[in-house]
Amino acid sequence: MTNVQLALAILLPVLLLLGVPIYAALGLTGFLAAYFLGADLVFAAQSIFNGVDNFALLAIPAFILAGNIMEKGGLTHDIIRIFRRMFGHIPGSLGIVTILSCMFFAAISGSGPGTVAAIGSIMIPSMVRYGYPAPYAASVTATGGTLGILIPPSNPMIIYAIIANVSIADVFAAGLLPGLLMGSVLVGTAYFMAKRSGAVVAPVPEQEETESVSCLIWKAKFALFLPVLILGGIYSGLFTPVEASVVAVVYALVVARFVYRKLDARAMHEAFEQTHRISGALMIVVACSALLAKVITLETIPQQISAALAGVSTDPLVILLLINIFLIVVGTFMETMSAIIILAPILVPLVTALGINPVHFGIILVTNIQIAFLTPPLGVNLFVASQISNVPVEKIVRSIWPFLLALLAVLAVVTLVPQLSLALPELLRSLR
Repeated sequence: MTNVQLALAILLPVLLLLGVPIYAALGLTGFLAAYFLGADLVFAAQSIFNGVDNFALLAIPAFILAGNIMEKGGLTHDIIRIFRRMFGHIPGSLGIVTILSCMFFAAISGSGPGTVAAIGSIMIPSMVRYGYPAPYAASVTATGGTLGILIPPSNPMIIYAIIANVSIADVFAAGLLPGLLMGSVLVGTAYFMAKRSGAVVAPVPEQEETESVSCLIWKAKFALFLPVLILGGIYSGLFTPVEASVVAVVYALVVARFVYRKLDARAMHEAFEQTHRISGALMIVVACSALLAKVITLETIPQQISAALAGVSTDPLVILLLINIFLIVVGTFMETMSAIIILAPILVPLVTALGINPVHFGIILVTNIQIAFLTPPLGVNLFVASQISNVPVEKIVRSIWPFLLALLAVLAVVTLVPQLSLALPELLRSLR
């Protein structure tokens, strides 16, 4: 192994295990590897700057802000009321409502942990109040939050599309059907878990009992229209994903402030503050990862890995199986965006050489990363749900296994049936 490869193979894992901040571990490893390559500090600095000098990245903080405004402005409550009225009469209804609410909120925020925080702060206390075990309430919310990165718009999908040099709109469209399938499977899992545990039917609040579903939908029409506006505008070609993110912010601001009248100055300040904190932490990781990705490319590591895997098998399905196992293991200790930024430049050339569509592979990669949200020691959704529910992560992990098995089953379907991911992008391109 060369000095560069030793730095990548040893220094980065050691720094991460020592608890060094992810951006610092990526940056230090990248600087050392660049030094071994004979590059100067100007090369390193330019690589870091170029990592965030990408217009498409503007969509990420805007989508995060739109989700925060929606949550602070009260739009989330109306969505939950609709699902409560529709499914409140069956066992495990609150678990089902939580997952469906996460699916809807995911179509605005694009963030897994953000979805857990927004929906969990409302649904976890509600489930506990109606007799659901606290670990179950936390696990179903953490699992529902994973849909935030598979159902478009998705921040990890934007990053992947930039790295893989594919259309963001195509990747968004590719995630829609797998996302709906995963949501349906998780709803079924929540129902059977509740049925088996003897969960009671949570009564619908009195003020909602007299209102029909159609009445609640009409009341929530402005909240329900936001995903239609975002995704419809992108897929119709009316505006780009970046423009869609800005439209989402403006629409959420207007509705939350002038229709719902719940977005006061304090709530708006909190929404912007949360967005700054999340976006800043994300962008510094993206910047430092760009240097590492450049070094990986110059060291021809993707080609070396491709040659090594080609010696194992030339069957695309076998290679995808090996990649899935590798990604599940890596996901247990690597942060979401870092995993995409580091691994995509290595894996995309490999799968493309085998004839695998990079859009399809993007959904496989994102689905693996989605599972990583629930696997310790770095399962981010677990920690967010733990903070909201005051349940130790260890207890949540013991309750989450049925959901993990359901996610793995969907991953197998997504891997084996490429048309599940590719049918919608192909259809939309033919209609343009």
